[in-house]
Amino acid sequence: MRKLAILLIIFFYQTTTYSQSEKYSFNVEIKGKGNPIILIPGLASSGKVWKETTDTLEKKYECHILTLAGFANQKAISLEKGYLSVIKKEITKYILNELNQKPILIGHSLGGFLSLSIASSQPTLLRKIIIVDSYPFYSLAFNSNATIENVIPQAKMMKEMVLSTSDSLFVQQQRKTMTTMVTDSVNIKTATEWSLQSDRKTVAQAMYEIMTTDLRNDIEKVKIPMLVFGSWYGAKDYGITKEIVQKNYENQFLKAKNCKIEVAKTAKHFIMWDEPKWFISLVKSFIDYEK
Repeated sequence: MRKLAILLIIFFYQTTTYSQSEKYSFNVEIKGKGNPIILIPGLASSGKVWKETTDTLEKKYECHILTLAGFANQKAISLEKGYLSVIKKEITKYILNELNQKPILIGHSLGGFLSLSIASSQPTLLRKIIIVDSYPFYSLAFNSNATIENVIPQAKMMKEMVLSTSDSLFVQQQRKTMTTMVTDSVNIKTATEWSLQSDRKTVAQAMYEIMTTDLRNDIEKVKIPMLVFGSWYGAKDYGITKEIVQKNYENQFLKAKNCKIEVAKTAKHFIMWDEPKWFISLVKSFIDYEK
């Protein structure tokens, strides 16, 4: 009986789920014990996207797994003051109030963009950051002539399309889109469900802000080690090659002082799902290495 009680205490200590509804708009699940790592999912995704990653990391680290406001059944926030800046401030507040050590941030897509933004504005707040398939200036990755000014009309159009599309058509679009982002059929279904469970106004606003924000100059302030993952395979039918993506990342992270870029061989956008062994091996090497 005593052994059972001890096991239950250990399990509770190492795996805790709680809502931050009163203090923060995002949900947090905490797993493991050790130095803190915060994992931020991408647009319209749940924190469960990190399960395979945290199954390994929680053996040595304390993983704080977020699900952001408005995504995957998480309650939406007012968008009066925008989205990304509000979430960025909340994550920064969470780090300052809830953690006793500098964390590592791991962010996918929108989560990677947030990680880069936090590291740029708070150079001494973090230990390291890992960015999974996210650019400092999203629009430039698809339009070599993009500037904030000339992409605003397109961003507005994209936002309006997301908001005005009928529910039935939106479902079809999400299912089709996910096949270009995820390889495994089960994971495609899961990611699609998360997107359909997300608040469309939040998704539209977040997309607009990412398209019209350029962090390329800001990353010069980031002195901490940075690992960046890129993917190309989901766009190979449109003439995109691994070499093109590698060059795009190198150009956009040109001002980063301490940055390593790795482009996946056959993974689509959800790299941690599509090439999990390769991904976690590089993540572990990066976070465990200390100069």
